[in-house]
Amino acid sequence: MLTHLNLINFALADNLAIDIEQGFNVLTGETGAGKSLLLDALSACLGERTDTNYVRYGSDKADVTAVFSYQEHSPEAEWLKTHELDDESGEIHLRRVIFATGRSKAWINGRPSSLSELKELGRLLVQLYSQHSQQQLLEPPYPKHWLDRYSNFGAHTQAVKDSYTTWQSHIRQHQAALDAQATRLQKIDSLTLQLEELEDVVQVDYKEIEQEFDRLSHHEHIMLDCGYAVNALDEAEQNINQEISAIIRRLESHAGRSEQLSEIYNSLVNAQSELDDASANLKQFIDRQSFDPERMEELNGQLEIFHRLGRKYRAQPEDLKQLFEDWQAELEQLNQLEDPETLAEQVQQSHQVFLEKAQHLDEIRREAAEPLAKKLTEQVKQLALPEAYFEFKFEPLEQPSAEGFSFIQLLFTANKGIPAQPLGRVASGGELSRIALVMQVMNAEKTEAEVLVFDEIDVGISGGTAEIVGRLLAGLGQHVQILCITHQAQVAAQSDQHLLVKKLQTDPASSTIFALEEDGRIDELARMTGGVEISETTLQHAKQLRQLKFQSVNSGS
Repeated sequence: MLTHLNLINFALADNLAIDIEQGFNVLTGETGAGKSLLLDALSACLGERTDTNYVRYGSDKADVTAVFSYQEHSPEAEWLKTHELDDESGEIHLRRVIFATGRSKAWINGRPSSLSELKELGRLLVQLYSQHSQQQLLEPPYPKHWLDRYSNFGAHTQAVKDSYTTWQSHIRQHQAALDAQATRLQKIDSLTLQLEELEDVVQVDYKEIEQEFDRLSHHEHIMLDCGYAVNALDEAEQNINQEISAIIRRLESHAGRSEQLSEIYNSLVNAQSELDDASANLKQFIDRQSFDPERMEELNGQLEIFHRLGRKYRAQPEDLKQLFEDWQAELEQLNQLEDPETLAEQVQQSHQVFLEKAQHLDEIRREAAEPLAKKLTEQVKQLALPEAYFEFKFEPLEQPSAEGFSFIQLLFTANKGIPAQPLGRVASGGELSRIALVMQVMNAEKTEAEVLVFDEIDVGISGGTAEIVGRLLAGLGQHVQILCITHQAQVAAQSDQHLLVKKLQTDPASSTIFALEEDGRIDELARMTGGVEISETTLQHAKQLRQLKFQSVNSGS
């Protein structure tokens, strides 16, 4: 549940803190007051796209934070645990900073996070419905998706998609085997010859023989220089080891008189030890070296083979071993390639699995469609459409697809005796908005999100219809938290918390949002019904709207 929002230099908000209650919350205010302020800030915290318009004029950045509470074993709790973001406080803090330059940064529980993480977590916390959602009703896939979502068919639809993907993959493998059959044996012979040519060569490490050849090529110079080094270090009349020993003896008696001299003395002792080791290793290296013309000739021949094969196969000599391994893998794959007949059986089996799963999905969809259409009819009838009627129509597809066997349409009629037809063809704009509203509320009953946001979805309705919508949302608010921007007093009157957006005459202009007490709610409802001038009549009407809310609560409806 959303418990708190804090907006700093966000759009028209200077420094605004809002506490949100459980249940049904409405947000109202005059046109231009900034009613979208709260939802824009919440969307920013949920990882939605932002722009520089969200940064308050004269500021270099906007800073918004949304705080949610959550239950121990909820989906969001598991998400936080998986991402090592769980907090002992039992809260989720989502923060977004938007800079005037266009950049933004995000944090989850104090840790820097990506926008994709914000969105992923946000989908578990909040579900948003807008006034434009009615356009979705006119999209061909919507009735099927709505039926599946309401009926919790997600696992079944995914199983059909997966089995369809497997079937199509097997078809491609079978076709590839048919295409490859003609050239397969020829390719195997070619790879076998190439591997035979490289088999002995790659047993030798190119880098090692190259280094050994280089050492033999420079044998004389190496021996001269190493001999000079041994002589200078240890065998000359005035060698380095003797000089260092003399220096150490001179400093030894003074080392205890100065910490710095002591460090220098120790460094020289260590250096002498290192030089002794180096001198001994040099002598050992010289003793072990010998020039072998035959070995040098052998190495030269091996290097020539490496370079010749590298030119032949257009590869660097040191890369021939990797090329050999790649050819081995390719040959193994060709040898293991199943013949087309075996793959044809696989295609048939996966096709049968797909048909079985798609058939089952089609059956449970048809079974769920009639009671769902009946429930939708009953709900929509309350919104001044007493003769409304819905039914789902299943039309077989020419070819089954990842979506199943049938194209599903939602048919509707608003008039008794008139056959139901596709919704987009016969429903008016006002009817569409009311139908969309009911479908959204029905969907909301099935969502896992604990916060539902309705952005002016009651546009186009009024009077008794708006009152029924308010009751629907109030009933839904008994199970989840609802935020609703509305222009309808009948809807606002049914709320548990009423938030008012008000524009302040500051420079630059700013807006504030605060919760109304009962008297303030009456005044705001009167303004919504009667306009600028609030009369005794509009006040009485506002009080009556609130009494209807209390009566419905007391009656348990």
